[in-house]
Amino acid sequence: MSAESEHKVRDLEASSASGSFVEEKKKSNELKPDWKLLLMFAVLGFVALAPWNFVLTELVYLDGKFEHQFSSNVSIYYGLSVNVAELLLIFIGNKFPFAPRMDIGCVLLASFNILMAVVAMVIGDDDPVDNPGLGFALGLVCTFMLGFGHSLIESAAFGLAALGSQACMNWAMIGEGVAGLIGWPIYILINYILTSCGVQRYAEWRCLIFFAVTSIMTILVIPMFRLCMVKHSYMSDILKVEENRKKESFTTRQSNRPVYAILKDIMVPAFIVWSVLTITFTVFPSQVTQFTSSKGPDDSANFIPLVTYMYQIFDTVGRFAPNMGIRLSQTWLVVLSLGRAIFIPLFICIRVFPTVIPFHYNWFKHVMMAVFAFTNGVVATLGMMLGPKKVPDQKDEQEIAGYAMGFCLINGILIGSIFGIWITDML
Repeated sequence: MSAESEHKVRDLEASSASGSFVEEKKKSNELKPDWKLLLMFAVLGFVALAPWNFVLTELVYLDGKFEHQFSSNVSIYYGLSVNVAELLLIFIGNKFPFAPRMDIGCVLLASFNILMAVVAMVIGDDDPVDNPGLGFALGLVCTFMLGFGHSLIESAAFGLAALGSQACMNWAMIGEGVAGLIGWPIYILINYILTSCGVQRYAEWRCLIFFAVTSIMTILVIPMFRLCMVKHSYMSDILKVEENRKKESFTTRQSNRPVYAILKDIMVPAFIVWSVLTITFTVFPSQVTQFTSSKGPDDSANFIPLVTYMYQIFDTVGRFAPNMGIRLSQTWLVVLSLGRAIFIPLFICIRVFPTVIPFHYNWFKHVMMAVFAFTNGVVATLGMMLGPKKVPDQKDEQEIAGYAMGFCLINGILIGSIFGIWITDML
């Protein structure tokens, strides 16, 4: 074959490849996630975080049952479990199909969530087995497994969202925000019904029923994911990325580039998300739970849950804000994420100087909490949406980017919580 013929063949191949790429790109642009799919992403985000939020809602009760400073230890054990699991999934998560990970995660969350309620009901202070030490140990085991289950579901949700549009990631984040909203009203309703009916050991039954609610919702995610979500027309195109995993060995790298090269590309969005959550959990809830009401000490018991719930409301509003057209450049996201550090001395002053104006006023605390929570929600969500778009050309790389962004979010919570404990001890 002559040199001229070879050039013609290469040109035809390049033209064909380019044409197929453009056609595939055009096809993917035409397909958009509808409201049903976005709602399912929100459900995944909700289920990933709801069991842990329900545990936090019952933390006073669990601390009384297990003693040994269970409320202080539980967050650290949960954070360590989630961080270790999410870090591993960055490197090996894309070697496994999504559905089995979702199944295992849901079973772990549902099982160990309800098991913790059973342990608190049977083994602990003033229980049939009056052994708080054993209850404490079993409670931490349940906590560790909850963290592992959370990691499997959240990583799968963020990995799938990263393979899709930014709206998918947005609604997964909204679902996590709603998980913080719904727990307290359900808790109050169950508590009211049981106390009104004069049920003995109502606190134990309240915890069992309360945790059963989230366990049932978690199990229902399995058929939702397998029968509805993966069969959606938009998802069928995304899940083509899994086809090669069934044929190749575990040691085969699933991305064209090594993981460290992908992490380098998403470094700035990852830092945005990490810094936002680190700053948030440095003062929340450690400093907020020490606030006092301007109406006196007797009102503080009602004021603290109210101002905490204010955080949940405005955090969710902030997560929803991108749907209202709020978009910020990477530079502005960096500025805002670092600028939120002003809340650390501000919240410390509200706690340490409760009689100084304006720290004394309840309305000031509510306004500060609203701004604090809204900026947390909107900046973290926009950062999560930005990460996978830094590697737009390879689906496998976008999936890894989704896992990495999820790890930075969780790691920020852990580091912030450690800083929060340190600051509280110093004060």
